[in-house]
Amino acid sequence: MNITAIEKEELEKLTNAIFEIKDSLVKRDEEEFSSSIIESKKIPKLLGISPKTWQNYRDKGVIPFIQLGAKIWVKRSDIETFLNNHYINKTA
Repeated sequence: MNITAIEKEELEKLTNAIFEIKDSLVKRDEEEFSSSIIESKKIPKLLGISPKTWQNYRDKGVIPFIQLGAKIWVKRSDIETFLNNHYINKTA
């Protein structure tokens, strides 16, 4: 077994650097999650529809959603798929 000695100050610097990296990774993961998942209450404004229409879409399964208890989220990719499926290309 090899043992390497390190000064206390250097160990503290390394420890602080590790915690900074960890915090940065946690923040990045939270940002990625929040950019890929949208809260249900934001969907009507995003799509330009009424809350009642959004409720009807959920009831009919028009757009998939995630529900945990009373909280509802929607994947951004499911919104994009929905919009692409309803794209109307008018040619001249």
